[in-house]
Amino acid sequence: MDSVLADTMLVWIQEYNRLKNANLTKSDIYSWDLSGSLNITIDQVSNIFTSIWRDRWREIPPTEPNIGQVIKHLSRWGFRISILTKRFRSSVPNVAKWLDFHDVHCDDLLFIYDDKPKAHYPFDILVDDAPVNLIDIFQPKFGILFNQPWNKDFAYPRRIDFLSQIETVIDMEGRCI
Repeated sequence: MDSVLADTMLVWIQEYNRLKNANLTKSDIYSWDLSGSLNITIDQVSNIFTSIWRDRWREIPPTEPNIGQVIKHLSRWGFRISILTKRFRSSVPNVAKWLDFHDVHCDDLLFIYDDKPKAHYPFDILVDDAPVNLIDIFQPKFGILFNQPWNKDFAYPRRIDFLSQIETVIDMEGRCI
């Protein structure tokens, strides 16, 4: 969800800059460990995410224009679209509203509240921006890394910049190209 469908970090950074009187940009984020790389607590990181999903969810842009149409295209390919997202319970209603607002329809919307790895959930293909979510995936499942500044140094064979590029790494039967 975050940073694959919703470009949450753009609004997160705005809020961080406002709170810290900083000038951080998305390209400055070199690690998914925001607390370590920005020298703030995990609670502060989480509080910013919570507040933007509570108060600014309408401002969170999609990662590409017409994201709903991109998802519909994948669905027409015959894929069952499941959104698997780890988050705080308080953000759930506004995540659903964001998906509706951007006309993103899915077959399953799964919210993860614990630390169980995404690799343990049922899927064939996982598209994610966090390398930690891809390292435990083994065939017949496979992962696709959604390029973001915080994962550019992670060596991974299948990468995309936009979901609309998914056809460059899989065929219509869901096999790796």
